[in-house]
Amino acid sequence: MKKKLFIVSGLVCLIFLAGGIYIITTIETSTSKLDNLIRLHQVEILREHLLIQIKNVQSDLYLMGSRYEQSPQTVMANVNQLSRVGVTCFDCHHRAGVVQRLKNMNGDIEFYKGSVAKILAMAGDRAELVKEGDTAFQTTQKLFDQVKDMVHIANNKLAGKTEASLKNMYGSRTILYALVILTPFVAAGFCFFYIREFVKPIKLLLKATRKLESGDLDYKIEGLKDEFGEVATSFNEMATSLKQNMLKIQESEKRYRTLFESAGDAIFIVEAEGEKIGEIVDANRAAAEMHGYSLDEILTLNLINDLDIPDDAARAPERLERVMNGEWIKAEIKHRKKDGTIFPVEISAGLLKYMGHQYLLAIDRDISKRKTMEKLILQSKLEWEDTFNTITDMITIHDKEFRIVRANKTAEKILGLPFLGVTEAKCYQYYHGQDGPPENCASCECFHTGKPVSIEMYEPHLDRFLEIRAMPRFDDEKQIIGLIHVIRDITDKKQVEEALQRAEQLKLVGQWAAELAHEIKNPLAGIKGSVEIVLQDPNIAAEDRSLIEKAVEEIRRIELLIKSLLNFAKPPRLQLLPTDINDLLDKTISFSLQNPKFAQNPLSPIKIIKDFDLNLPQAMADPMQLQQVFLNLMFNAIEAMPSGGALAVGTSYDSAMKSIKIAIADTGHGIKQSMLDRIFEPFFTTKRKGSGLGLAVTRRLVEQHGGNVNVESAPDKGTVFNVYLRAHPEQKDMSA
Repeated sequence: MKKKLFIVSGLVCLIFLAGGIYIITTIETSTSKLDNLIRLHQVEILREHLLIQIKNVQSDLYLMGSRYEQSPQTVMANVNQLSRVGVTCFDCHHRAGVVQRLKNMNGDIEFYKGSVAKILAMAGDRAELVKEGDTAFQTTQKLFDQVKDMVHIANNKLAGKTEASLKNMYGSRTILYALVILTPFVAAGFCFFYIREFVKPIKLLLKATRKLESGDLDYKIEGLKDEFGEVATSFNEMATSLKQNMLKIQESEKRYRTLFESAGDAIFIVEAEGEKIGEIVDANRAAAEMHGYSLDEILTLNLINDLDIPDDAARAPERLERVMNGEWIKAEIKHRKKDGTIFPVEISAGLLKYMGHQYLLAIDRDISKRKTMEKLILQSKLEWEDTFNTITDMITIHDKEFRIVRANKTAEKILGLPFLGVTEAKCYQYYHGQDGPPENCASCECFHTGKPVSIEMYEPHLDRFLEIRAMPRFDDEKQIIGLIHVIRDITDKKQVEEALQRAEQLKLVGQWAAELAHEIKNPLAGIKGSVEIVLQDPNIAAEDRSLIEKAVEEIRRIELLIKSLLNFAKPPRLQLLPTDINDLLDKTISFSLQNPKFAQNPLSPIKIIKDFDLNLPQAMADPMQLQQVFLNLMFNAIEAMPSGGALAVGTSYDSAMKSIKIAIADTGHGIKQSMLDRIFEPFFTTKRKGSGLGLAVTRRLVEQHGGNVNVESAPDKGTVFNVYLRAHPEQKDMSA
């Protein structure tokens, strides 16, 4: 069809184009011929004008010598006019022969012009005048004959050309009239062709459309060809596809209706506009069963007024407004069953547009069981958290980046953790006070091996002995995602172990010391007696006497050492009495002031500073043994200040721990850090003549009283010994 239309349209266009070209060509040709005829007539008129001018010149020549003779000026003016008219003949295009004739004619005119000039110049010679007159006349006659012949020839040719041109123009006019008459018929035929080719297929297509509109999807268009045939084929395929889609829609509707009816959640379609807002338009069986109604009964209810409890019904307009704004909402509200039972539901609702009307699609789920489970889970969580937080061991949960993501109360308190989840807490910062994991990091080993790790270590940052257990945490794919730290403070355990170990050592040392003392004591007594007898001899030289006296002094020193050793090995049984510590310290200081060591350097005396708690409660103690402890510590302080200084003695009471603290401080040279851990060991001393038992006996006596002693010192910053004793259990707290 398209090809036919193109061919017919092309032919019509060619016909009209040819007609237009013919008309234009005819008009141009006729116009050209008319222009040519006009030029020929102008030439004819010019030549006749030349004849007239020649006659005028001849007349002037005839009248010469008569009373009608023209003036010489007039005669020459007419001759010049003849010359100008002759020259204008060259303005037209002529053949070579005509041009030659025109040249000859202009030569004769010039010759005549010269003759007339001569005639006018002659005055007396009659014979010459007649002769020149004849010559001029003959010349003009010759010119007249030539021009007359040219005019005659031109008139004959012009008449033929004019007649031929008029015939040609009449023929062209006839053809133009014919074209004008035929054009409407050609256009009408073309329109008829188009109408015939278009109307029939369109009628068939219109009929098929009406069939399709009526629901007859089996109707097919037949008998069309070309492009309309393709349209018919597409139309038939569209009808077939539409039928298949309709079947699919029907199947889908059945399927979704089945899903709608068989869904476990309640599904409501509710009016969302107009005066019936909230009325249930449709609902599935689950919705009816969930609320204790039959399906027919629930379709007569209003979702908001009949099923929502009053509080939730009051907030329904707000939820409905959000839905009408295009938001899909989720909320937890409470519904009421037919029997009045109230139960929680989780609603999910959105806007549903159907057939130009707006509905609310609501999906409700009974979450009673879930709420019960949530309560159980929450209760379990709280119980777990209570258990987690009441465990006295430190428990922290870490991720793979060593961040502490959770900790129990014990860990938070001991480590001083920030609010987790807001501030990042690296385990090595709070456990070890470092910017990275330590060398013996249990977490690193656990991450590396993927197995539980247990170590014991002393952590200076916390000043505690810790038992660390690191246990890996895995995800569902058995990939390690972090670990759990369980840290137990074993400082007390270590102290007990050390005390037991020290007690065992002391027991062995005591046994050894007692045996050794008994073995040395008797021989030493014999040596001492013998030396003293020798010393009584008056004949001993002074030098020998001095040596013997030194020997006796050293023997006495050995006896004192043996006595100290026996006291350390087998300390006397304590005689515990309620003791005023402030009073005992005051007496001990007074006794110490009488010691010769205070007078060693009178230029650098030692200043005594007392800072006693006047509300200090009494302690159950052996005053004699406790005084020995204070004397040992004060003598050590005095010896540490050979150039003088200050000896500070203070007391304080901790009501929470029910503990009495006695601090004895000096401003001496201090103790090196490397020696602090050993100064309480038996026989360890830095003094030239020391036995190394003074501080060991001191700690032994303090521990016998149920207390403990520690030291704080730094080189050139002095030393502080702190003694802690239990207060009298039956005495009231006087500091309150």
